[in-house]
Amino acid sequence: MNAESRHVRIDLGYDGTEFFGSQRQTNRRSVQQDVEEALSRLTQQDVRLAFAGRTDRGVHAVGQVASGTVAWRRDNETLRFALDSSTPSDVSILGVRQVDDQFHARFSARSREYRYRIWSSRLPPTLVKRFAWHVRDDLDVEAMRAAANVIVGEHDFSSFTGAGQGVPGSPVDCVRSVFQSEWRFLPNEWDASGARVLEFVIRANGFLPHMVRNIVGTLYAVGRGLRSPDWLETALAERDRRVTEAPAPPHGLVLWSVEYPEK
Repeated sequence: MNAESRHVRIDLGYDGTEFFGSQRQTNRRSVQQDVEEALSRLTQQDVRLAFAGRTDRGVHAVGQVASGTVAWRRDNETLRFALDSSTPSDVSILGVRQVDDQFHARFSARSREYRYRIWSSRLPPTLVKRFAWHVRDDLDVEAMRAAANVIVGEHDFSSFTGAGQGVPGSPVDCVRSVFQSEWRFLPNEWDASGARVLEFVIRANGFLPHMVRNIVGTLYAVGRGLRSPDWLETALAERDRRVTEAPAPPHGLVLWSVEYPEK
């Protein structure tokens, strides 16, 4: 049976702790490199993939999407199983399907959803230490919710972007539309310490470098009473990263899902 060239969508997740990010980098481990190299070994050809979202060093994913063209003789589920078996244990291949040649994991996406978790307790977590930010403060969650609601809608997020983009005069377009921005409590199913587990959910048509972590860091300051909820409006209007707070650490952040048009 001859290998059939097909354009595929690959759904995957990963524990980002040991990665320097999702995108391929020189002399540093990345999710893209691990998956591309595994595909190249399986198909005996050079494979390059596009990823739906770029995650930073230490950031996790359960809903990352990649796309690319591969030559494969068997069915897609066999490819999924083979690829999952060929990648390291901190990468999970969740699905492989054939898609139209025009599908692009990044440019075809309509929205992306990230979630950030905070473990609020005097005592540290044991089982989820790699996946939640441990804070000892008694946070005002209602104030954090009010502040999170301020960023819903279309705004210039220069004050919340990194990589040197959030400064006056930057040529980068920092306008994004946020469809959902909310805090909620999760049941603590990991220990009996009485810790409060908070989850921030944000969904938008696109994200800027470090944008979610910078937003969470600022909302955390609101929860501590260092900023008022309506100060977020002032921060957005300033369009200057220097006016907002330090970013939240990366290990609490997860790329949760990517939405595409139904067709």
